[in-house]
Amino acid sequence: MARGYGKSGISWPVQERTSDPIAKFFQEGSKLSWHWNWNKNWKSILPETSKDLTIDAEFVAMIFAPDYLDNGVELDPSVQIVMGYNEPDHNDASVAVHQSARDAAIAWTHLAKLRETHGVKLASPAIAGNIPWLQEWFAQIPDDTRPDYLTVHIYTTTFDDFVRQVVNFWNLFRLPIIVSEFAMHSFAPGVPPPTDMQQVHDFMGQITQWLDQTDFIAKYSWFGAVRDGYNLHGVSPLNRLMDEHGELTALGQQYVAGGHA
Repeated sequence: MARGYGKSGISWPVQERTSDPIAKFFQEGSKLSWHWNWNKNWKSILPETSKDLTIDAEFVAMIFAPDYLDNGVELDPSVQIVMGYNEPDHNDASVAVHQSARDAAIAWTHLAKLRETHGVKLASPAIAGNIPWLQEWFAQIPDDTRPDYLTVHIYTTTFDDFVRQVVNFWNLFRLPIIVSEFAMHSFAPGVPPPTDMQQVHDFMGQITQWLDQTDFIAKYSWFGAVRDGYNLHGVSPLNRLMDEHGELTALGQQYVAGGHA
């Protein structure tokens, strides 16, 4: 397999129980370069993964919540970047473990030791949208534990709003950004989901081109690589990169080819 060396990657939830379908995203000619699954590794934590499966791509780990730091699951030895907590400002227990900014900052001092013990770089917690929470978190962590990257999730239905949100994060925190989740969908009240597949293709094309051309973007990952639709957690299924049979959708093929190629 040949992997890409750009910024784009995919997420693959551990609830899928096997990492085998990930290989379809990294076949010859793929522009994708990394993958992640909200956890520490991509083999032992997905018990149905083929023992001989290899994926020629970077795996980026995540400590899903403070209690996951020492939960008995090994950190993949190849990991170079560890992302912090998943949407700790969010009250939805199906996707996050809610933490106050103060508690998350205290716990971060332990996570930050991975820099010394494993030689990794750190990416901040990814908030669901509460910027004051993130500002308070940054104000409370010790300077020597400051992350190397800012992790963000962006859910919107327009190019202009996507750019506005990302630029706002850059202006506030001035750290290279990993957009670890984004899709053409908004959770804001009254904003309808996309109704036409071409809208999503066009949105992906615009966004990925902008991300690739923007210097302060380190990595990005479209949200929608699942077989089980439940794992979309309410995001419009038009954003799917893989169908229920484990085959790449037309959108998935576009993303693998570079998104805007």
